Amino acid sequence: MSNYRKTVKTIFAVVSITLLAKFMGFFRDALLGSKLGANMESDAYLMALNSTSIIFVSIGSAIVTAAIPTIVELLTKRGKEAAFAFINKLLNILIILSTTIVAFGIFFSKNIMGIIASGFDEEKLNLTAQLTQTMFPILICICITYVFVAMLQSLEKFKVTSIISFPANIAVILYLYFFSQQYGVQGLAIMTLVGWTLQFGIQIPFLYKEGYRYRFALDLQDESVKKFFRIIIPIVIVASVNQINMLLDEKQASFLEHGRISILYYANMLYQAIATTTVFGISTVMFPKFAEKAVNLTQKQYARFVTAILSLMIFLLLPMITGIILLRNPIIRIVFERGAFQYHTTLYTGLALGCYATGMLGFGMQDVINKAFYARNDIKSPVRYAILIIGLNIIFNLILVKRFDIAGLAIATALASTLGGIGLLGDFQRKIGHLEIKKLMITFLKTLICSFLMGVMVMLSTKILRTYFPGDDFIHKMIVVIVPSMFGGIVYAFITIQFKIEEALMIYNDFVKPMFAKLKNN
Repeated sequence: MSNYRKTVKTIFAVVSITLLAKFMGFFRDALLGSKLGANMESDAYLMALNSTSIIFVSIGSAIVTAAIPTIVELLTKRGKEAAFAFINKLLNILIILSTTIVAFGIFFSKNIMGIIASGFDEEKLNLTAQLTQTMFPILICICITYVFVAMLQSLEKFKVTSIISFPANIAVILYLYFFSQQYGVQGLAIMTLVGWTLQFGIQIPFLYKEGYRYRFALDLQDESVKKFFRIIIPIVIVASVNQINMLLDEKQASFLEHGRISILYYANMLYQAIATTTVFGISTVMFPKFAEKAVNLTQKQYARFVTAILSLMIFLLLPMITGIILLRNPIIRIVFERGAFQYHTTLYTGLALGCYATGMLGFGMQDVINKAFYARNDIKSPVRYAILIIGLNIIFNLILVKRFDIAGLAIATALASTLGGIGLLGDFQRKIGHLEIKKLMITFLKTLICSFLMGVMVMLSTKILRTYFPGDDFIHKMIVVIVPSMFGGIVYAFITIQFKIEEALMIYNDFVKPMFAKLKNN
């Protein structure tokens, strides 16, 4: 099998496994919505969660991005033993640093939350601070988890790192089912911490199998360690953009009525789950290849390689955006609408989800171009645009929230993300050159037309189902989402092939036709 087809197969495998993990995450958050709904307790828990687990995840992503090039270099030049030695040095330093930060965060939790959730009353603020104290040690778990992820991905064990959330989700689901009424959000905060412990625990057997053994070692003068810490802070800034914007949205929403923070969280969680499944599924596999191509190819060849990845992003994301916008309320009803989560909350959450989704392509462009810059040791451009995106989000939030309430906050984030993605694209073209902008525009316009036609068919099929197949039970809700989605996907595939879109033809010729040929021969 060629490297090209093997890479594409790996991408589809990682996306599929990640999709399964996200589905379990949906189930977890559906239970969370039904048990907590949108009220004071849910706002307090979700604000504490976003201020610890979710914001800290960006540090984990930065650890992976900063560590992989060094680990790959050590594996290539000096072997596993040198790579494992680096991992142990890095791991011990990060554990010491994160423990110090956790102690500080626990002690000053109320002061921190007083800044972040400045619109909360005293009772709500106290509860949020208590939950934050419980969940602050998640930072230590995240540091360990993502050092292990960096090692496994450097060894090309992508499937292993795609399943690490499974045990954590199972633990939270079991808690919500059997213990949430008895122990409430305090118990949920403890179980969230336990879940993160399981995330690094599940990786240990796989690392052990590869020959890794933990050793306590500290060496701040190690060149590889010094290189890591020179780039980690700017990468953290870039990786934190989405989480910081979410906190900014929630800070603004804290001045609105009870439940608005929860609605934003549920919408953003669902949006991020869908977007990151595709975007990170591609970039996780491609990042090591970016580093390889940056060294071995000319600038023109490298830019064309980046163009191909951006075209694939456009081809995959535009129909997803269309589907999310059109099926936003049915999707919310399946995932969340039960128990304390009522229909009026579905409408608000669906509105926010649709607004967030309009920024998905900008988010995908950012991720690809940032990694393309990292591979060429350019950190300044991603940092500069990360700061710009955050600044734009603050400005747009202040302008749009007054007119559009929480929908304005979601629109502000999407608009800032889109402008940031376009800016990064232009910066890459100025610095590297040779991006095939005309090809990208043609792919965008063709895909936009195909997505529009797909959307028309999705709306028609949805209307027919509601007219001739009415019902409000879970099966009917599923059918209203699944049937139009499948029908829309088939229509999109057919139209994009007729339009001779390169990505559609590649998938059809390299995967669909051989599969049918194999079935026919059997």
